[in-house]
Amino acid sequence: ACQNHPCQKCDIFCNDCDEPVCSKCMASSDHKQHQFDDVTKIYISRRLLLLQEASYFETTVIPQYDKMESLLDMKISKLSQDYSSVLNKMVSEEEALHETIRKLFHRKKEETLIMRERDLKVLHEQRNGLACSKSNVQTLVSKYKTVCGSNDVEEVLTCPFEKDQYRRIPPIAEITSPTFTPTDVDEKFFEQFVNLTPSVQTLKSRGQRLVSAPSIGEKKELLQEAELVGSFHGVYEELRRVRCIGNEQAWLSGSAHGTLTRMNMSGQVLETVTVTHGYAPKDMAIMADQQLIYCDVGNLSINAVKNGNSKVISRFNKWLPTSICTTSKAGSLLVGMISKDQRSGRVVRYVGTKAKQKMQFDEKHQDLFKKPSSVAENINENVCVIDSSAPCLVVLGRSGLFRFRYNGSERTRTYSFYPSGLATDSMGQIIVGDRMNTCLDIVDKDGQFVRSLAGSILNIPSAISIDDEENLWVGEFHTGQVKIIKYLQVSEGNDHSQDDQSVF
Repeated sequence: ACQNHPCQKCDIFCNDCDEPVCSKCMASSDHKQHQFDDVTKIYISRRLLLLQEASYFETTVIPQYDKMESLLDMKISKLSQDYSSVLNKMVSEEEALHETIRKLFHRKKEETLIMRERDLKVLHEQRNGLACSKSNVQTLVSKYKTVCGSNDVEEVLTCPFEKDQYRRIPPIAEITSPTFTPTDVDEKFFEQFVNLTPSVQTLKSRGQRLVSAPSIGEKKELLQEAELVGSFHGVYEELRRVRCIGNEQAWLSGSAHGTLTRMNMSGQVLETVTVTHGYAPKDMAIMADQQLIYCDVGNLSINAVKNGNSKVISRFNKWLPTSICTTSKAGSLLVGMISKDQRSGRVVRYVGTKAKQKMQFDEKHQDLFKKPSSVAENINENVCVIDSSAPCLVVLGRSGLFRFRYNGSERTRTYSFYPSGLATDSMGQIIVGDRMNTCLDIVDKDGQFVRSLAGSILNIPSAISIDDEENLWVGEFHTGQVKIIKYLQVSEGNDHSQDDQSVF
């Protein structure tokens, strides 16, 4: 029954207010010019969404927490054993040495115990945090099932629900155990040769991602000035694509070379893959298992690289694959294509080897883009596409409907906007390279221009990738250099209202 009109049934749903209303409410000034829908339709949709969410938690999120808990248990056990081993070595060495150096070893043991307490405290806190978050997810699953099992329309419609909750599996600290190296030297030199290497704690900034979302408790913001933190020369004179692996390596490709090259940030070549037909790969992506896939335009196919050998995973007849990216869904890819006659372009969503969605036309059956030269998925599952024929950035919703177009007109430029290189970050920002104006434009998830950066650092940017620490790896077209740029800073947030959704 309607709360405002007890004699009326709530058989209408107000989309603007997100609540069921009656026919009298619908006619009132409170709902003037609002959009309405059938409450039964919304009920069925919301109930299905809750059931899908509960199923996803049970089949994906909770098993991932279980894995992380087991991994932390193993790390805690091994770290304890390693520390015990180090301390035993210290004790043995101490007893074998002259009494005059016992004070030195006592100090070293205390250092080790302090490090052990600190490191184990980190792992135990993470272990407890995982258990807490898993319990919260299980509580939500139970709640959603209870609500959906009741078949109570009002209870389902009013059940609190937040999209994309609990999609980030938190990162785990990597702690390197300390090492102790005994050595025989004179007493007066002993201090400098008692080599105790402190343990090292590292924590990847993004962890394992199920559906991208900013880490709870972290507030990220743009630096006032982008910082160049590293650079190296690639092996290509004209560098076209860069794809990061972790935060120390990347795959590179360039024009006029039928190869893909894996390099580290010191400029060392680690691996080279020869493309079957010798054409330069149009684009490439890194799967969750670190497998490399790429667009082989000469073979009209998408290929995967395993043990240095290429294998075709999808082949096309009338379309040239020009861009590719992975998505938040495991095994899902977005592939940009151009027709052989160069008149049409489209983006196709693949799950495994099957095409599940084709994005080509808008609601008026006009082309969304002609030449999708780069494609990326944002954290809100928007599909971001660089159309090199326009040239501009085109952004579509998850369903493939047009959202907005960005052509660089929001700021004054010396030359026309020429997008080249595309990436998205954990804040939902879209980073687009502007080749002609030698800078990077940052656009928010709703298409609003935020700012340009790295103009004084770059020389014709042609490729962009983001590593695990959210540094930008930007390839320069003519110099062949890869420049690693820090553009975000992380500060601890003071808002703890969402702590129940985060482990750390």
